[in-house]
Formats: sequence, structure tokens, C-alpha cells
Amino acid sequence: MRRSQPWQAFGSALGFEFVVLAAIVAWIASHPPKPVEAFVPLTIEITPSPESEKPAPPEVIKTVTPVPTPRMPTPVAARIVPKPLPPEPIAPTVAPLPEPVSAPTPTSAPTAFTAPRPEPQVVASTASSVDPALAYNAKLAAAVQAAFTVPAPAAALSFKGRTRVEFGLRDGIVSAIRVVQSSGLGAADRAAIKAVQTATFPPPPSSLQGKDGSYQIWVACL
Repeated sequence: MRRSQPWQAFGSALGFEFVVLAAIVAWIASHPPKPVEAFVPLTIEITPSPESEKPAPPEVIKTVTPVPTPRMPTPVAARIVPKPLPPEPIAPTVAPLPEPVSAPTPTSAPTAFTAPRPEPQVVASTASSVDPALAYNAKLAAAVQAAFTVPAPAAALSFKGRTRVEFGLRDGIVSAIRVVQSSGLGAADRAAIKAVQTATFPPPPSSLQGKDGSYQIWVACL
């Protein structure tokens, strides 16, 4: 029993040291050291701007030159020069024409030395000088115009015009009727075609009998 006491005292001392060390460590952990602030002196250097170093531009003195006022010309009184009158026309002098001298009328019979006066020749026109086709074409135009009747639309409008119609004819039989040139009114053109169909044509001349002829005539709407 006496031998165990020193060991117990040593263990108690060692345990007390561990407790103190743990308390110191806990205190250090709860109170961390403050960082040391280093003081650095602040130096401020003012650099002049390049614009402030430029010298101020010299002042420009403007000189104003007075502009001379133009003088108005003194009005000069206009001088009116009278316009010379044109010379009066001189009437031409017309010499009187000499009176014609009538030839003496012979009272005596012509002698052997007097030449007889030539009598004017009268050229008698013959029927052979007229183209029978043209004469027959004129007769056909007169026959168609006599058969033409003014249509009601043309009469209401007081229309006046002409229609050129072409047709074939052989021994009084009409064929191939057509309008070559319109009058401008369809009713007048149709009336012209109807006049060709209903017209009574004269017999053709002997030179045109039994032959096919093509004719163009004007039909007037008046």
C-alpha cells in the first residue's frame, strides 16, 4: 500500500497539467490574435494636364473695312425723238390702153387675092368614146340609191354619211355583198346592204352580158 502512493501523485500531477493545457488551448482558440496593421504612407502626386500647359492663343483683332455706298446715277431726262412718218406712196401712172382697132368688114365678095376664112371644126362625140363599164356602174349606183331607205336609228340621230359597198353581179343576179368602208353607223351600213339586195338593176350592155362583174358604189344616208 505504501508503494502505490507515489504513482498516484504523479498521475494526479500529470492529469492536472493536461487540464491546464486544454484550458489554455481553449482560451487561445476563443481569443484569436488580432492582425497587425501595417501603416503605409500615402503619397499623392499632382501631374499637370497637357491642355493646361498650352499657351493661350493670342487674341485676334478684327478690323472692319467700311464698304462704300454706291452712288445712284442722276436720272437724265429722256429725249423723245419724233419718229419720221413714212413717205406717202406715189400712185403709179397708168397709161390708158389703146382702143382695139376693129378690122374692116369686107362688103364686097372675096376676090381671087382674098383668102377665105377657115370655119371652126366641130368634133362630134360618139358613144364609143365612153367606157360602157363606167356608164353601167353609174346606173347600178342610181338603182341602189333609189332602193335605199333611211333606218329609224339614223333618222332619230339625224345621221348623215356614206357607205361604200362592193358586190358581184351577173345578168342581174347579186352575190358576195360586203361593206368596204363603213359610214360609222351600223344601221346605215345594214340598210345599204339591203338596198343592194332589193334594187332593180338595168340590163347590162352587150359587152358585159354573161360575164361576172365586181362593182363598188357609194350609198348615201341623207
